[in-house]
This record gives sequence, structure tokens and C-alpha cells, in this order.
Amino acid sequence: MRDSYKDIKVCVYAISAGEPKEFIDRWLASMNGADYICVLVTRINDQNFEYFSKKKKEYPQLIVEQKDITPWRFDVARNESMKLIPSDSDVIISTDIDEILIPEFWEDLRKIVFEHPDFERIFYKFAWSHDDNGNPKCVFWYDKITQPKGWSWEFPVHETLRCSNAYHYSGRYNMDENKIYLRHFADDSKSRKSYLDLLKIRAEENPNDLIGLFYLAREYSFVNDYRNALDTAFVLQTKIFEIGTTDNLLLPCTLIMLGDYSSKIVGLDDDAEYWYRKAIKLNPSIRDSYIKLAHLLAKQPRPMEVYKTLDEMYSTSKFIEDFRLQPYYWEEWTIDQIVACARCHEGRLEDATKIMQHAIDQLNTNDKLVDAYREGLFEDASWIEKVVNYQNR
Repeated sequence: MRDSYKDIKVCVYAISAGEPKEFIDRWLASMNGADYICVLVTRINDQNFEYFSKKKKEYPQLIVEQKDITPWRFDVARNESMKLIPSDSDVIISTDIDEILIPEFWEDLRKIVFEHPDFERIFYKFAWSHDDNGNPKCVFWYDKITQPKGWSWEFPVHETLRCSNAYHYSGRYNMDENKIYLRHFADDSKSRKSYLDLLKIRAEENPNDLIGLFYLAREYSFVNDYRNALDTAFVLQTKIFEIGTTDNLLLPCTLIMLGDYSSKIVGLDDDAEYWYRKAIKLNPSIRDSYIKLAHLLAKQPRPMEVYKTLDEMYSTSKFIEDFRLQPYYWEEWTIDQIVACARCHEGRLEDATKIMQHAIDQLNTNDKLVDAYREGLFEDASWIEKVVNYQNR
């Protein structure tokens, strides 16, 4: 037992390979509050090893080793990195080189560990993405703080921490909900091409791993393979009913996926509508279902149903922080886009043009432009313009 919270020893551990020097510098600066900083460079002769080694003069608590992880798996790499953790650590946290911790993290963590030394898990707010001004976009609770003993990583990608049955820790605690402790600033130059193959391996090794199937279906959609995405989402839905889950968002989010992937395949718009309506019935709090259904209806001559869907959304949806839901669906331009299309189908072309222009005017950052392209806003704007030009010819 430590005499004071200030005596709690914190260890940060990470894996690294091919990381830019500026990312390493930023990461180390933000991790400096730890008693130990452990880094495993996962490729022999990778330049990161030499660079980290030089940084030991500046960061005396830095422990660096290198080991070639072949074939590549994230769980194997992270488990190997855990072997570097000093035995007198009281609490450990895994972070990535493209993430930073805020300065208040260290004292807040030490206090909660001092008060609950036998904790099972400690959760903290994490910003997965940011807008062009550095403001958090997608924020949710994160879970990479554990005891130093008994824990290991499972799954080749989107890996998860598990604890051995031999250890009996007790209690799950949240850090200050008003602070976003960890922030992610991705290196967009990095490829994720290995993810799909690793997720296939994960599904083969763990056929009843529900969240793994969710990731696999989503990954297929990232490469525009909507048929396999749809088939995988069907399998996931079936397994949720067979196995059950305590994740009350997994089934409605799976139904939304079924709607999304159906809408991408010619002739399956009726299926998409069915899945979106089913998701709404299952969980009326999720805004995404309403937005997607209303957008689908807005592309058809069904404007009255669009307005009805949006009215229901305003009265029942609630903001939910979860990585599977889109926070930008709470921005006004997403509604303007839908209403503009509905007005166009009503023949109210002046209104449609003004509302769509209002949506475009709100896209004042590159980040919002990316979201708008993803939602097909400019395709809808082009369609309205063509209708107007045809009427005015």
C-alpha cells in the first residue's frame, strides 16, 4: 500500500514502427508524467528504435526494446510490449504514438488508484477524432487502464484486454466525465489495408465474437464490398439473437448497417427502409436511424413521410456518445440536406435551392466537407440544380 497518491507508480506502454519523429516527440512530451514509458519497436532495424533510444537522455524513465512481430498481429505486439513493464508498477495504460494525454491525467489517475487499489477497470474520456480547429468530434469512454498483472490482449486487430481468471480485481470506476483525457490525431498517411485480412482471421478464430463481426462488416464497406458487408451483417444479426448481448447498441447499430449496405446495392431500397424502421422501433433514442430513413425517403417522392420521420426524431432521439454513431447527424446541415430534397420532390424548387445553399454555407471547415461528401450532399445539390434547370429551360 502506498503512503500517498503521489507515490502511485504509473506505466505507459506502446508499440511503434514507422512513426514520424514529430509524432514521437509529441507523444513522449504528453507521456512524461508517467513513472515508466515502455515502447516496443515491432520491426528489427526500424528507425524508430534508434530515435527512441536517443530520447532516453531526455526521458530517463523510457524503456525501449525491439522485436520483429511476424506474422503481424496487434494482440501479439501489445502482449510483447507488456513484458517491458517494470514489476513495481501500480497501474498501466496502453496508448498509441498518434495519441496524447492531457497534463491533468496523471494526478487524477493516481488519486483514483490510491482510493481503489484493487480496481478492475478505470474508464476515461477519449476523443477519437477532431475538427479542423482541434475541437473533439467523436468522444466516448475508453478502457485501456488496468492492473499490471493478469491482463493480456486478445484478437489480431481491434484488440481487447482480458483478465485471467486467476485474478480477482473488484470495481469499475470512471475518471472525471468533464475531461477528455486522451486525444487521437491520426496519421492519415498510414494504410489500414491489413485490417480486413486480420478481421477475417479474427472471425475464423472466434466465430461468436459479435463485435469482431461488426468490425468485419464495417471494414468490407470501407473497401466498397457491400455484398460481403451485407452478408456479414446478416450473420451478426443472427448471432446476436442466438447468443444475446449486454451491449444495448449493438443490435440497433447492426440493423442500421443492414440498411446502409442494402441501400448501396441496386434494387434493395425497400430492404433498407425495412431495416431503418426496425432500428427505430428497437431503439427510438438513436438519431442515426431517423436521419438515414428520412434521407432515403427524401430521394423518393415521399416528402410527407420525410417530415413525419424528422418530427419523430426531434421528439425521441437523444445524443449518445458511441463510436458507432455519427455526431455530425446533430448538425443543422444534415437536416437541411434532407429537407431540400423533399422540397424538390414537392415542386417547391425555390425553397429547395435556398435550403440546400444554407446547408452548403455551413460547411466552413474541411472536416465538415468530408462529412458532407460522405453523406452525398453535393450529389443531392447537383440533382436539385438539374431539376431547377430543367424546369426553367
